[in-house]
Amino acid sequence: MRRLISKQISLKKRTGVFGLLLLIGMLISACHKEDEKGYVMDAKQFAMSVKQEQLYQSEVLARLEKGQGSSALSNLANKRRLSSAAYNNDLASFDFLKDTNSFDLSEKHVFNLANADNKMGEEHLRTLLSMLIDSDQTLIGLHVKASSNQGVQDERLRFWAREKISSLQRNLDEVQKIKL
Repeated sequence: MRRLISKQISLKKRTGVFGLLLLIGMLISACHKEDEKGYVMDAKQFAMSVKQEQLYQSEVLARLEKGQGSSALSNLANKRRLSSAAYNNDLASFDFLKDTNSFDLSEKHVFNLANADNKMGEEHLRTLLSMLIDSDQTLIGLHVKASSNQGVQDERLRFWAREKISSLQRNLDEVQKIKL
């Protein structure tokens, strides 16, 4: 009887140890990062992505500005045009990003613009405003990613991206407040 009890205890100990080891292994694997570089973003890719997004925004704003002579839309377009120029001048101050000027709109951007152009009146304007909101959110996301500790490798660019987030957020807030 004692042997049977001691075998059962021994088996429970081994099962408990095995279960504990399995649990520890699961915790370790859950904490392990597959990509050791995490969110590292190439500085040139960041610059090209934000410039492409800004080109898209300028196309959206040009269409919004034509929309029914709304002073709010016209003011938004003018304000954004000025802030975009200042933004691009700031970005151009990074010498290693000078060769990032050759790009076109993405296929998604072209599709979205064509889709919006097929709409009329207020529906057209609402679609454009929605596209601008999405684009603002994309720009914010790119800057958040680039400014993280594991963002772009250049520390100055990381800091610059972090500083731009508040103005990008203000842009988003301003568009979201527009009523047609």
